[in-house]
Amino acid sequence: MSCPARKREKRGGAARSQAGALYVHVPFCRSKCRYCDFYSIVFEGLSAEACVDALLREIAGSNDRLRCPLESIYVGGGTPTVIGPVLLRRLLSGVRAFLGPDTEFTVEANPGTVSRETAAVLVESGVNRVSLGVQSFQDDELVLLGRAHTAAQAAQAVDELLARGLANISADLIYGIPSGTRQSWQDTLARTLAMPIRHLSCYALSIEPGTAIERDVRAGRLTEMQEAAQKDCYLAAIDAAQRAGMTQYEISNFSHLGFQCRHNLTYWHNEPYLGIGPGAASYLDGVRRKNCPQLGAYLAAIGSGRRPPAKTERLSVRKAMAETLMLGLRLTEGVDRTAFKDRFGADPLEAFPHSTSRYAGQGALLVTARAIRVNPQQFFVSNTILADILAEA
Repeated sequence: MSCPARKREKRGGAARSQAGALYVHVPFCRSKCRYCDFYSIVFEGLSAEACVDALLREIAGSNDRLRCPLESIYVGGGTPTVIGPVLLRRLLSGVRAFLGPDTEFTVEANPGTVSRETAAVLVESGVNRVSLGVQSFQDDELVLLGRAHTAAQAAQAVDELLARGLANISADLIYGIPSGTRQSWQDTLARTLAMPIRHLSCYALSIEPGTAIERDVRAGRLTEMQEAAQKDCYLAAIDAAQRAGMTQYEISNFSHLGFQCRHNLTYWHNEPYLGIGPGAASYLDGVRRKNCPQLGAYLAAIGSGRRPPAKTERLSVRKAMAETLMLGLRLTEGVDRTAFKDRFGADPLEAFPHSTSRYAGQGALLVTARAIRVNPQQFFVSNTILADILAEA
């Protein structure tokens, strides 16, 4: 596969004609986590082989929609590393043509799937960043979440990656676990930040309809952590990350200098990206597209030379403005007012006067001549602000 020529970018309200970020969805896991509502299925060798074949075909047919070299590549799931070294090497080879010397190339991994051979495949394939689903350093909490690894395996996975020279490691953690306490969360933070990781993501447990944890909560077998306790956990994460030398650059994300997740910044800046695989989402030419989250339908479409079935929505300029403001306000730097006006022809304060003036008056939004951003003291409840901006559209 050759590197496609870079096309001229469009300006104004429309999205660029090519994506600088590629997401590849590998839908397989060892088992389904009890809180997960992402599209994933239990790993099975023949299905995985067929899926990798289809992913490679879809990638090969996407040259005209991708810039080269790409700004970022993110292989997620599911658990991409669960498919084993041979299939993983084959899959990653399919995106190497899009790599440049500065491309951020991330693969998600479950700690229990990071073997010496798998780590070697990642390095050989040009991967320079791993997102590790640690979630907790308490084994009882991992069992409650349905995670297929132990706390010890998380530490071992970091050691294995470091031994292979893969030092850019991000750790994902979950707070608000029903059996968790402030002390157990602080212990998880301490043990995570004692490892030489470069990036940290901390997310509140979301009780999603249809998940095993949601059924337990509904039946009274589990009790959700109170909001005040969850806020305490969130504030503890901010404090611990700062003491470890990390900077908070997004509501839920922290990094050492120079190690922000550039792929996720594409999402938060509402820039174009292409999603490959069943259930993957894209944003190109002002259209949001989500492939059908069903492996059989995906394989049938790719096998017959068609694009996978998908739901699509063409965003009006008004809605694109709202989404760009809403996503940008997740960043601690906020939204650059001049850049927003250059892109859409209107200042965000003019475009959304009701919600911006309301929350600026309350001190929840901080407005300067250069930018508009959420007051850090309001990060924990910022979803209300962001939802109101979207509703005003």
